[in-house]
Amino acid sequence: MNMSKKILLTVILAAGVIQAHAQLTPAYTYNSLLLSSQYYDGTARSLAMGNAMTALGGDLGALSYNPAASGLYYYSEFTLTPSIYTSLSHNSFLGNSNSSSRSRFALSNIGWVGSFETGRTRGILNFNLAITANQTNNFTFRSSGSGIQTGSSYLGSLAATMPAITGDQMTMEDGYDERPFYRGNASWSQILAWNTGMIDTLYGNPTTYIGATENIDKNGKFGIPGSLLQDYYREKTGYVQDIVINASGNIDNIFFFGVSLTLQSIWMYDYTSITESAVNPADFSIANGGTGFTDFTREYRLTTSGLGVDLSAGFLVHPVAGLTIGGSISTPNWMFLNETWEESMNGNTEIYGRAKVQSPVGANSYRVTAPFKWNLGIGYTFGSFMAIGVDYERTDYSAIRMASSDGNRNYFQAENEFMKASYRAVDNIRAGIEMWPLKQFAIRLGYDYYGSSEKYFDNTRHYASAGLGFRTTGGFFIDMAYQQQCNFNGNSFYLYDSYDNATPPMAAENYLNWKLLLTLGWRF
Repeated sequence: MNMSKKILLTVILAAGVIQAHAQLTPAYTYNSLLLSSQYYDGTARSLAMGNAMTALGGDLGALSYNPAASGLYYYSEFTLTPSIYTSLSHNSFLGNSNSSSRSRFALSNIGWVGSFETGRTRGILNFNLAITANQTNNFTFRSSGSGIQTGSSYLGSLAATMPAITGDQMTMEDGYDERPFYRGNASWSQILAWNTGMIDTLYGNPTTYIGATENIDKNGKFGIPGSLLQDYYREKTGYVQDIVINASGNIDNIFFFGVSLTLQSIWMYDYTSITESAVNPADFSIANGGTGFTDFTREYRLTTSGLGVDLSAGFLVHPVAGLTIGGSISTPNWMFLNETWEESMNGNTEIYGRAKVQSPVGANSYRVTAPFKWNLGIGYTFGSFMAIGVDYERTDYSAIRMASSDGNRNYFQAENEFMKASYRAVDNIRAGIEMWPLKQFAIRLGYDYYGSSEKYFDNTRHYASAGLGFRTTGGFFIDMAYQQQCNFNGNSFYLYDSYDNATPPMAAENYLNWKLLLTLGWRF
């Protein structure tokens, strides 16, 4: 390549390249589904029994799906449940296999319930008040891949998709770093690439771009002069925590009812990076007609936080001794969300040296309305020795709707139409058993089936759980639970867009998670 040709390197990823479900600008449809989905934690007892507590009740973890669960209490109780959550992924990329894991500590439950007798012998015998915080989703995840290839590059893909604008329209000025975004239709990735020296225009053609990893042969064809080491890394963390304010009652020890106001605390952080480096920098040297490219890294950070709110009502009924039937229904969950994101790039060439540029912080506020859900459960108790429960939950994710912060759904018309066409109703099943072989010692087993919420992407989950419990005559109890996802979820994606008949590398991921809970409780 002629040395008089400016080559400005780009370190970037076009929208949608790193993750099939997460764009480099906020992926609203995917995040809306993610934040609307619930995979209950609660207490160690409820988790060990597969959260099949809609009919059995008597547990603070069950308040996230049946407000009447607190109606069975004849005493006051306090619970505290720390937990460890781990995600494991196996990845295949450019012929290499890699495994990644990430663990984080969480608070799956903290709660209190108080029981107040009315003094009556018929009718409402007692009413209860409860407040509890139960974790209903955990976003811990980590994935990475690395490999060598010569057929294509990030920078080549970015340069090939540049709009027909000149470089000066993308130049960031001191104090006016947002201005380039409004001068043309270039993405922030392309703007940062220009300003870090990762792409440049061809000599004599100010609207045609070339990546720093590319040369032009005598026939005018773009090509990569040497091998490139390509790496990607992505990590997610965060949670959805239900803060349940609950009131319930007991009618003749036969019918129990409850209502709850649930406030959700929402926080999610998503990080991705892409690195590309020359295996042999001499192949890209100026002396060999290149730019002297050695490496680049592109980083992207997205933070989502907000508040959700819904109302729910539920019941429990004992039609005959031992048998319990329960049910609940909740309103749609109204979420008020704020997002901030930023992107940075840095790279190195002989021509421009080391350069790093960071985008301004982008921000947006919007609303998501998650669909209402309902639960039905049946339970049976064999004296003080054994209890079994089976639950069915139904919710329709195609009913998720987005709106601007002032409630205008037309602002997200395309996203709403996509979710209506691509998401679907799910049938979730939970089952559990609790046995007390000794008066103070319990063994628990559970199973959860969460149906796929997407029509064209299978995200079905199967979980098995087990746990132990110990209680004292003084009111103290301790429970442990372990839950393991039984199936891998899979995802495949191209690392970037194809261009000029060049095929980008594909990454394939398989991932699952497990969690460990410990509940400390006091009854008084």
